[in-house]
Amino acid sequence: MSKNVKHLLENMFHTGTVNPNNKFSAQQMREELVWRVQFGELDENDIPKTSTIQNWIASFSRKWKKAMAIRKLEARENVRTA
Repeated sequence: MSKNVKHLLENMFHTGTVNPNNKFSAQQMREELVWRVQFGELDENDIPKTSTIQNWIASFSRKWKKAMAIRKLEARENVRTA
């Protein structure tokens, strides 16, 4: 998966994180990428399958939750040591 596609998927993921009413499904993410092909922003060969996007969402979500948990723990530790 290209860096550009990953960047776009991350933006869509975070849009849904900020506002659950704007949460994208894997199919909706793929449709957004296909739309960008039509406007020349992406190459058709760069568009992953819906199942690949589903796997990416699961993996990215796990990493995101872990990063946020670590951040929260570090913030609590900083408050205690201050």
